[in-house]
Amino acid sequence: MAQWARKQELKRRIAEVDADISGLKESIKSLSTQLHSKEDQKEGMLRMLQDLERVSEPSTLRSDAVGGKKGGRVQQGINYMDGNFDWMAGLKARMKSVFGISDFRLCQRGICNANMDGRDVVVVMPTGGGKSLTYQLPALFTPGCTLVVSPLISLITDQILHLQANGIKAVALTGSTPSQDKKAIQRQLIALSEGRLGPGEEEIKLCYVTPEKLAKDKGFVAMLHKLVTASKLARIVIDEAHCVSQMGHDFRPDYQKLHMLRQLFPSVPIMALSATCPPLVLKDLLKTLRLPDIVDGRNAKASGTVYFFAPLYRKNLHYRVAPKPSKATEVTKAMVDYILEHHLNDSGIVYCLSKKNTETVAQELQELSGGKIKTGVYHADRQDREKSQLHTAWREGKIKVVCATIAFGLGIDKGDVRFVLHHSKSLEGYYQESGRAGRDGKDADCVLFYRPQDGSTISSMVASEKCGQEKLHAVLDFAEDLEECRKIQFAKYFSHSSNLSISSWTTEDQDALERCGHCDNCSRAPDSVEHKDVTIHSWQLLKIAQYVQSTGGNATVNMLAGLARSASGGAFEVPAGGGGRGKKKEKEKVSLDLDDIAGGVVDLPKDHIEHLIVRLLIKGYFKEEYHQTSYSTNVYVVPGRLAARLIHESREGILKAARPMVEMTFAKQTPKTRGRRKKNIEDAEEDGDITPPAKKRKTAVSGKGKEKENADPDEVEVDNEFDHMYVDNPRPRKNQTSRPATQKKANTRGDDEEGEYETIEVDIIENTSDEDSDVVTYGWSRSLREEPTARRKQKTKVGNVTMLPSSDEILVLSD
Repeated sequence: MAQWARKQELKRRIAEVDADISGLKESIKSLSTQLHSKEDQKEGMLRMLQDLERVSEPSTLRSDAVGGKKGGRVQQGINYMDGNFDWMAGLKARMKSVFGISDFRLCQRGICNANMDGRDVVVVMPTGGGKSLTYQLPALFTPGCTLVVSPLISLITDQILHLQANGIKAVALTGSTPSQDKKAIQRQLIALSEGRLGPGEEEIKLCYVTPEKLAKDKGFVAMLHKLVTASKLARIVIDEAHCVSQMGHDFRPDYQKLHMLRQLFPSVPIMALSATCPPLVLKDLLKTLRLPDIVDGRNAKASGTVYFFAPLYRKNLHYRVAPKPSKATEVTKAMVDYILEHHLNDSGIVYCLSKKNTETVAQELQELSGGKIKTGVYHADRQDREKSQLHTAWREGKIKVVCATIAFGLGIDKGDVRFVLHHSKSLEGYYQESGRAGRDGKDADCVLFYRPQDGSTISSMVASEKCGQEKLHAVLDFAEDLEECRKIQFAKYFSHSSNLSISSWTTEDQDALERCGHCDNCSRAPDSVEHKDVTIHSWQLLKIAQYVQSTGGNATVNMLAGLARSASGGAFEVPAGGGGRGKKKEKEKVSLDLDDIAGGVVDLPKDHIEHLIVRLLIKGYFKEEYHQTSYSTNVYVVPGRLAARLIHESREGILKAARPMVEMTFAKQTPKTRGRRKKNIEDAEEDGDITPPAKKRKTAVSGKGKEKENADPDEVEVDNEFDHMYVDNPRPRKNQTSRPATQKKANTRGDDEEGEYETIEVDIIENTSDEDSDVVTYGWSRSLREEPTARRKQKTKVGNVTMLPSSDEILVLSD
C-alpha cells in the first residue's frame, strides 16, 4: 500500500513539473513575441520622432514636403493658400451672403482656390472641418453642374435640405428618388447640356448621386457625356473617398467602379474628400481614381493632384468616459440625468449599437425625462420620407436629441450640436461620431458610456468582423485609462492602426504630444490617482478561471467577478452526463472551494475585479472564447497566452516576489460635500427652481422573486446615479508633455526564481467617502464648461407622442 501511495505521489509531482515546464515554454514563447513587438514599437516611435522633426521645418521650404524628391532644389510653385487670386473677393462675398460664413477655416481657402483653378484635388480634413463648403462655394461661380458622389441617403438628404434652404438649386438622383422627380431632373440636365433652359430658369448647380447610380445607370452616364461635351459638367466630387480603398475602414465595392470617371471624362477635374486617409489608403485612392501624383497645395507644380491636409484634432471637443450602469433602464436614466443637468434644450445625438436600440432609447429618454427631452429616431430601415422629416424637424429645433446608428450624421451641417453620447465598438467609430459635435467651433461634449461588461457584449457583435477584436480591445484600453490625455491616446492609436503620422494631430497652437488640458483625464487632480499591486488578485482570478475551464464550465466577466467574491464558496454550471438526442441538455452545479483553488476570496470590490479582468484580457492574460447558440453568440473569458507567467507560480512565490507584476491605477474621488450640495438645493428651492431630490433608493437585495435573484451582492444603498460621478475640476494642466502610463518594468526574480515580468496598469475609480464606501464609479468628469446646475423636478406625466403618417414608429416623442 505504501509503495502504491508513493507511486501516486510521484506521478502527481511529475504532472505538476510537466505543467510548470509547459508554462515556462509558453512564457519563453510569449517573451519572444513580446520582444519582437517592442522592437516594432521602437521602430514606430522612431518614425514618429522623424515626423515631428520634419514638422518643425516650414513646409514651403521643403522640396519633399508633399510629393517632392528628397535632396532636390526648393521648388517655386503655386501657393493656393494665398488670397491673391482674382476670384477671392467674390468668393468671400458669396460665402457671407449665402452661407453666413465670414472667413475660411483650416485649409478651406486653398481648396477653393485650387477648385477654381480647375485642378484635381485630394482633401483630408477632420470630421466637422468644413469639407462641404470647399466644393459648394466654387460650384456657385463655375458654369454648369457639379456632380457629387456620396455614399449615404442621409448625407445627401441633409445636404440638399441645407443648400435649398440657402437658395441654391441642388438635386438628388438616387434609387429612392420618386420616378416623377427623376424625370424632371433629367429633363433639366438635358436642357442644360443643349442650352435650352427657359427664361429665368436656373442651372442645377449641384447634383448628388450614390456610387451605385453611376455603376448601374448607363442612361445617366450617357447624359453626363452630353454635359461634358457642352462644357457643363464643372467638376466631380467624391465624398468619403476612403471608401474606394480596401485598406480603409469603410470599403464599399461600388466606389472602386468610380475609376471609370477619369477614363470617360478625362477633362473634368476630380475632387476627393475624406476625414481619415492614411498614406496607404491615399496611395490606393490615387491609383483607383487614376489621379496623378500629389503636389503640395502651398507649393504646387502646374500639374499633379493638389493635396490639402488639416490637423485631426479639434480643441473645442471635450472627450470623457462616463460610467455605464449595469441595467439597461439605468443606462438610459444616466443619460437622461446627464442631458437634463448639462444640456437641457441643447441639440445632441445619442449613438446606439443597433436599430432596435435606437427606438427603445428614444422612447425611454422621452418617458424618463417627463417629456422634457424631444427625441427622434434614425436608422437604415426608416423610410426616406421619415428620414427627410427627421432632418427637417431636427434642423428646425422641433427635435433636440436624435437616437441613431452611426449612419446618421455623415456630412450633416448642423453646427450647434452641443453633445454626443457614445456606446462605440471602436475608436474609429468614437472619433467619427464625435465629429458631428461642435461644428460651429463652440464647445461640445463627447461622452463615451462604458462598463467592463461591454467587452463581452460588443465582442459577440464584432466576432466576425475583420480586426473587430483588435479594435474592441483598443476602445476598452482607451476607456480604462485614467491618466493619459484623450487627444494623445487618439494620436497614438491612429498613428499605429492607420499609419497616420503622429504630426496629423499637431496644430498651430499645440504639439501632438502636448496634453489638451480639458479632457476628463487632463482635468483629474494629480493626487487623485494611486497605484496598487494586484499581482495576487490577478493570480487568483486566473486560477479560478483555469479551474472553471478544466471542469467544463464557462464564465463571463461578470460571472468570474462574482465567483471571485463568493466568500461562502460559489458554484457554477457544467453540462451533466446523459441527455440523448432531442433532449434538453441538463446542467449540474459544481462547487468552488476558493480557499483550496485560489487561497481565498479576491479581496477587491466587484467593480474593481471586473476592470482588472478587462485589463488582463487586453494584455493577453485572459482571452475571449466564443460559443455559438441558436440565437446568439456567448463570450466567455478563459486563461490566455500569457496566463502561464502567473499560473505556474505558487501563491507563496507571488507574495514573495521582489516587485509587482501587475499594478492597478485607482482614481480616488473626493468625499461628497453633502452639506454644501444640500445648501445649494435648499437655496434653489427657495427660488422656486427645483424640488428636493428623491430619497435614497435601496437595491432589491432583500426583495423577492426575480429582483432578489438578480441583485448584485455588492450593491448597497446609493443616491442618484450621477451623484457619484463628480470629481474636482482643477485648473486644466495645459502645455504639459505627455506623461506615459505606468512604465513597463522588467522584474528580475530572486535567486531561486527566474524570469522577467511586465508591469501592467489598470485604471479603476475608488470612492473614498465615508458613506457608500463600496460604491465604485468609473472615469467620470462633469462638463468642464459650466458648473452643474440644480436638478429640476421631473414631471410624471409623459408628453405627447407624435406618430408619422402611415407609420407605427416614433419620430417625435414630445410636443
